[in-house]
Amino acid sequence: MLALLFLAACSPERAAPAVEPLVASLSGEAFGTTWTAKWHGVPLEEAVAHAAIERTLERIDQRMSTWREDSELSRVREGGRVHVSGETAHVVEAALALSTVTGGAFDPTVQPLMEAWGFQGSRGPEAPSMDILERARAQVGWQRVSVTHADGESFIDAGGAALDLSAIAKGHAVDEVARALMDLGAPHLMVEIGGEVRTHGVAPGGGAWRLGIDLPKVTSHEGRPLAGVISMENGALATSGNYRNKREYSGQVVFHIMDPRIGKPASSPVGSVSVVAPDCRTADGWATALMVLGLEEGRALVEREPGLEALWLLAEPESFRAEMTEGMKGLWADVSPKTP
Repeated sequence: MLALLFLAACSPERAAPAVEPLVASLSGEAFGTTWTAKWHGVPLEEAVAHAAIERTLERIDQRMSTWREDSELSRVREGGRVHVSGETAHVVEAALALSTVTGGAFDPTVQPLMEAWGFQGSRGPEAPSMDILERARAQVGWQRVSVTHADGESFIDAGGAALDLSAIAKGHAVDEVARALMDLGAPHLMVEIGGEVRTHGVAPGGGAWRLGIDLPKVTSHEGRPLAGVISMENGALATSGNYRNKREYSGQVVFHIMDPRIGKPASSPVGSVSVVAPDCRTADGWATALMVLGLEEGRALVEREPGLEALWLLAEPESFRAEMTEGMKGLWADVSPKTP
């Protein structure tokens, strides 16, 4: 899943000021990937901003990590009705709501299938047998997960499923880091974690922040060719791609986007989907779901959801074709080379 951060620049509709504003930038590592935060318009003390970002990331990791034994999510995965923070409960409720809307194309319990197909953990050179897949599917099912609230407290019961929020929690973290910077007074900012992006206000020099979308193609040389650029002021962008993480079994290539409804990797000409939404948690989850749903089914759903726009890049024999919702057309600029 990747949305490549492009250069923030002034839009052609607005003249740049005589003196470019001072842009502050911080970066670090979290959730097994990298993060970047940029802002301008106020002289925030960088040490204070960095501490606020790190506190936010640590809080979310302690609550929603599948790798930390002391996380709330790890306790949930042990079984039974588990007391959790309101934040974790809220993110799980958002994941279950998306599962409902997409008919299970998005499923936060899909991990056993990811393991069976060799995309998590380790597997041998053979494709999973029917017995392995049946055992994995028996552990998958978002309908088994319940969230309850009582006397101001929140509880989750995963119903024996392996609850995993990795397809939505990173977007939530982007939103929370952006919120932390806005609470410090930053009026214009961009936050990116592992390719998921949230912007607020205008880019340095005025106008929209410009965010590049990779061509959905593995390249052997340095640098990533862009398919195009999305311009956005207040909103979020997430991209899910099906072209880097793959496995080959008996000459057949399968990719890591899993269709929980059939227990197999999704098969589609869609190379990547980029989603623009008001918040990054929403964009993150929908980008994954739309990769599973494919173009036609996905477009029909997105067009019924207010505030969502989507871009599909579909593989053709010698290039990639862009399909998009009507609202995305005003945000998108194609910059792809003629032969990707």
